[in-house]
Amino acid sequence: MEWCDGSGDGIKYARFCMDEADDHSPTIILTKFGPGAEVPPHTHDTNYFEYILEGQQTVGKTSFGPGDVRIVKSGTGYGPIKVGPQGCTVMIVFQDGSRSNTVPLPRAKVAAGG
Repeated sequence: MEWCDGSGDGIKYARFCMDEADDHSPTIILTKFGPGAEVPPHTHDTNYFEYILEGQQTVGKTSFGPGDVRIVKSGTGYGPIKVGPQGCTVMIVFQDGSRSNTVPLPRAKVAAGG
């Protein structure tokens, strides 16, 4: 498995396309977040399923641990994601791999024009 560096805080990921010949194929991403990592609010332009394999993360005000599942509709904004002191490993299945990139969201104050 080839691990790639993510956006800091010890975040690493491995990406697997279900069909390399089809850009819109479902894509599986295994992500390891370092202890205390934080991911700013964002969205994705595709539906996805996330399964927590180990560790703990808090998304907004809700905490998730091993065995928990998040199912998120395309365009849903959420975050920040705050990772617990032991780190966190998740498996994410994006419905359309070509639309799985993270889309940053502005802070509420900026979005409200303040």
